[in-house]
Amino acid sequence: MGDAVAGRGPDDDGRMQTDGFSAVHHRLSIIGPDERGRQPMVVDDVVVVFNGCIYNYKALRAQLEADGITFSSDTDTEVLPHLYRRFGMGMFSLLNGMFAIVLWDCRTRTLITARDPLGEKPLFVCEQGGRIGLASTLSAFEHGEWSLTPDIHAVHDVLCRMRTEAPRTMYREVRQLPPGCYAVSIDGAPLTLRRYFFLPDPDEEHETDGVRATLEKLLDDVFLLRAVSDKPLGVFLSGGIDSSLVAESLARQLPGRLHTFSVRFSDAGADYDESGYARQVAEHIGSEHAVLEVEADAHASLHGLAAGFDLPVTNAAALPTYLIAKEAKPYVDVALSGVGGDELFGGYPRYLGMAWHGRMQRMPGRHALLSLMRLCGEGAGHRNLRGRARRFLEGLDVPAHEAYMAWTASAQSDWDEMFTRPFVAQPEGSWSSASEMYGGLAGLLDNYGPVNGAMAYDMLTYLPDDLLVVGDRMSMAHALELRSPFLDTRLLSFALSLDPGRKVSGPPWREGLKILLKEVARKRLPVSAVDRPKQGFMAPMKHWLRGPLAGEIARLASGNPLGGLVRREYVEKVWHRHRAGEDCSDLLWGLLLLDTWMQQRDWHFS
Repeated sequence: MGDAVAGRGPDDDGRMQTDGFSAVHHRLSIIGPDERGRQPMVVDDVVVVFNGCIYNYKALRAQLEADGITFSSDTDTEVLPHLYRRFGMGMFSLLNGMFAIVLWDCRTRTLITARDPLGEKPLFVCEQGGRIGLASTLSAFEHGEWSLTPDIHAVHDVLCRMRTEAPRTMYREVRQLPPGCYAVSIDGAPLTLRRYFFLPDPDEEHETDGVRATLEKLLDDVFLLRAVSDKPLGVFLSGGIDSSLVAESLARQLPGRLHTFSVRFSDAGADYDESGYARQVAEHIGSEHAVLEVEADAHASLHGLAAGFDLPVTNAAALPTYLIAKEAKPYVDVALSGVGGDELFGGYPRYLGMAWHGRMQRMPGRHALLSLMRLCGEGAGHRNLRGRARRFLEGLDVPAHEAYMAWTASAQSDWDEMFTRPFVAQPEGSWSSASEMYGGLAGLLDNYGPVNGAMAYDMLTYLPDDLLVVGDRMSMAHALELRSPFLDTRLLSFALSLDPGRKVSGPPWREGLKILLKEVARKRLPVSAVDRPKQGFMAPMKHWLRGPLAGEIARLASGNPLGGLVRREYVEKVWHRHRAGEDCSDLLWGLLLLDTWMQQRDWHFS
């Protein structure tokens, strides 16, 4: 099992075994990189195994030193056992960072494991045969002595929503620790789950006066805090305002010249190329900028990405993330990205759709307009404005939470239409997902309103189970630590307290997005890089599926799709719709990626 995670930490390794507990750790040495930071680390009869970075470790260390604690290393790891001895389970609320932590208290034979508030770092758990197993990859359990059963419901989730939601994984017996939670086992008892992080009260609001100045200072503070590193650091500069704000802030605050990186596909159209904007920002801030121009092999990309995912996510942003991480690694060991800015500050048109959903339901003639939009078909560009407009109008016939789920789905097919296996309801698990404790999407909309509620849902699901999985797996495939500075919980609390009108405004067809964040960006960045339509960090999947990957789809439709789990006629139907002009690229790419992923694991259902 240790060998299965070795690629995530090539700099050092350690192992230990004591009564009731054993551990293997492979380290990517970023903070205190010398041998004194080797893990597993034992301090005051507490064993700690830790993945991630505690950004405020220096402040925590100073507090502990004031209490008389002495340290033998310069790592963030060493503060953890001391915090546990001082504060017990209250320690996790003191941490500002991304982390998966396992603690073993030798005195009380207590196992404690925790995951950061928004799930930047993975943590998988299996309780079986009187043993508790924990690992930072799902694939570790495939290499250990565990009995594993494929979870068909998880396959359905990946095809229909491009991801699984923690605690679910691709195996029935393995769970993810949900973000913002810790679990405890005393003397071998089953793990008991507890939540330590909660979304802020929706009634807490910031003063409207000076809100932009408050945000500017907060952005600089959280970005700089996440630049703590004893190794070279850079920024993934996509050309969007989120990563551009990160790069501008760090270029201004850090000594030396900042490294920035972007990627472009030479065989794709302008719709998929933001490298010009990235270069413009790099010149503006004076960074050392590199553009990776690639002619990506669609077939090799398919197999490489499937191999990189222990927990598959079918988001097309995985490929550029993988490629840019590979390019950046020879220069830096740590990179920062702009992930999270859209979810916190209103970067997706669907948030504007939520703002108008209730009002537009009363619009006269909307059904006639919908019929016309259906006749017009899909748009040609990657933004597909006609398709978006049609889906928005279709969502007006259902409640807001159902509309939002439809807008964010990659497929809305019935189980029996898609699968050869009959639907069998699974028993409810003892662990709830992060969104379920708030009553799911419907509960969040009731609590926070249509706009902030949709954003809160994405913070609890889309971020940890999709975007952060992509970022972690694709960067760690090259032993690069990727950080998301927008995910500081102070920034999250600030964003959720904002009036929705400070994030999105105007009619749906004008896309007034990220209102407040763009006010800040206009002061710091070239205006031409700010006031432009959102493109997104994507690979040209739609064109590949009509070109170099068309043969793969034909093979899938005529063979045994997903090991016999998916019906051939279903693949043929989706493929026909895509060739006829409808954009089914998310679903088709999902079918191809999952089929390859299953072949690599020899999954069969026929």
